[in-house]
Amino acid sequence: MDAFIPHLRDAARRLGFALCGVARVAPIARADFVRQWLADGNAASMGYLERGLAKRLDPRLILPQVRSVITVGYRYRPPPLPPVDWQKTLRGRIAAYALDDDYHRVVRRKLDQLAVVLMARYPELRALSYVDTGAILEREWAAGGGIGWFGKNTNILHTEEGSYFFLGELLVNFELNPAPMIPDHCGSCTRCLDLCPTQALKPGYVLDARLCISYLTIEHRGPIPVALRPQLGNWIFGCDVCQEVCPWNEKRAPRGESPEEPRLLPYLPDLLRLDADGFETRFAGSAIRRAKRDGFVRNVAVALGNTHNPAAVQPLRAALEDDPSALVRAHVAWALGAIGDAAARQALEYARRRDPDATVRVAVDQALADADNRPTAAHANRSIPR
Repeated sequence: MDAFIPHLRDAARRLGFALCGVARVAPIARADFVRQWLADGNAASMGYLERGLAKRLDPRLILPQVRSVITVGYRYRPPPLPPVDWQKTLRGRIAAYALDDDYHRVVRRKLDQLAVVLMARYPELRALSYVDTGAILEREWAAGGGIGWFGKNTNILHTEEGSYFFLGELLVNFELNPAPMIPDHCGSCTRCLDLCPTQALKPGYVLDARLCISYLTIEHRGPIPVALRPQLGNWIFGCDVCQEVCPWNEKRAPRGESPEEPRLLPYLPDLLRLDADGFETRFAGSAIRRAKRDGFVRNVAVALGNTHNPAAVQPLRAALEDDPSALVRAHVAWALGAIGDAAARQALEYARRRDPDATVRVAVDQALADADNRPTAAHANRSIPR
């Protein structure tokens, strides 16, 4: 077995994995932290995290013969953003990891290939692969396997790779020598905590999903809390702020030519018009499908409201009149109230008389009240945070 680890790392490197680590199966060191995090409600509506907790804390309940966990890191690179005033041009933002093909399929396929390579050399090996699915605490095994340390932004950080990489795991029945753990290098830095738009990051390596833009725009299925909507800016799927501000990501900072604008900064009115079929067609093979059509278009409506741009009123009015989802229409009403000009008020007054859904009519009334309280002067545009 002495040759296994070098062979593993060589095979992982050839398949494109930038990082590879090994941890021996043992009780999770931070089990009490995980339990307390759940007890404090930080998982929001993600009840599955608690339902599968026993398996998450002990992978032997998943694969009884497991003795070690192999963790790999597969890098992705955030592209440079073109210098666009998103409020003036009505452009949204999508987290960098979701700009290409769904990472679940890409990394899972490579992990399965890694397992095949290893089993060809070691026929007695048994392996089970995971990529952000199933009952496994990926970051715990990554830290335990020497991939990196658990950063204050709650991502796994590496001194060379930063945090822009996906994690994947192979549960194996071999008892392998563990990689040395990497000490915490965050030091006194609190950039991610200080600059999180919604203050979702707390001292003590805690992320409150109830405030997190990624959770709100992807996992959350209901109305986005009204008080948080302005803080979403133009994020319509995920958020990269806590990675963008991290000093350990400076080596991975975007450079070179920007890809085409429609992929990086999609035009919000086009997305607002997506029906169910259009959503599935546009985002086929993309992680963005996770948000579902209504959730995604809800996010788009909020971003349009945050532009404070009168040019957004016409597409918002059309959505308020025609969108089949009451959830979407209620957020469209909020967006019109956030813009608050005469045309926005006219659209809201029309919906107040016409919309058949009581929750939408309540949102319309609140939007009209908000519009009454807004200054009449045009809102100043902000450029995209860099």
